Amino acid sequence: MDTEEIAERIGTQVLTDIMKGMGEAEILKKYGISELQFSQIKRIILQQVKDKIDSTEITTHALRFFKTLVKERSFATKAQEYGLTAPQQKLLYNVTRGDFRATYGIIFALRNIISPSQWIYREDEELPEPVKFNPLVEKKYPHYDFDSRNELAKESTLGNIFFDTLKERRAMSKFCAMHNCEKLEAANFVYMKHHKNGELRYLARPTLPFIKKFRADVPPDWWFIYPDEVTKEYLQEVRNKANEWASSILRY
Repeated sequence: MDTEEIAERIGTQVLTDIMKGMGEAEILKKYGISELQFSQIKRIILQQVKDKIDSTEITTHALRFFKTLVKERSFATKAQEYGLTAPQQKLLYNVTRGDFRATYGIIFALRNIISPSQWIYREDEELPEPVKFNPLVEKKYPHYDFDSRNELAKESTLGNIFFDTLKERRAMSKFCAMHNCEKLEAANFVYMKHHKNGELRYLARPTLPFIKKFRADVPPDWWFIYPDEVTKEYLQEVRNKANEWASSILRY
């Protein structure tokens, strides 16, 4: 009988004995197993407990998707199919394990497969409709890496355009306050950084907690899509929404 069969037969009993404080020597004698088998049984039991917790713990839609791939042993294949680089695959796996929080870069790299909103909304929350866009960035930059990130950071996303409109209307401070966000925090992500000579440098990309604060009124997808990737009509909708907010705020 192999270790997995032994674990299936006596695993629950062994776990109960461990929780009762029974020592290793006593357990080995009680079940007639070796130290190696006991070590392997503990590993199997711990993995089963972890799997059980993972299956019941509420997480985001995106993480649930990738956790399922790991469980089905298809994560590596899918990650390669999605065109992720080796470092991105490793990062995504660690994010899925819960070792790190998802980064802007990994969400951007997967934006055609997993809508950014799925990284923000939990699986017990209803997802907003994904924003339809024509992924032009990938044609110019096949991979989101250090070089492409620096170039893309010079351009405004739909999220930046929304906040630019609020800034023009002098409504950003109140909008931030209504969403429990300090203006200084928002300024870090919506104002273009400058070189010492005054030339425009780059836009800092927002963190997930920042995106989440505004998700009800600024769709998470907007922070990962550029103006030339949507229709002129939709781009105008973004500006209109910001103007509507500004008008309602400045009315009081």
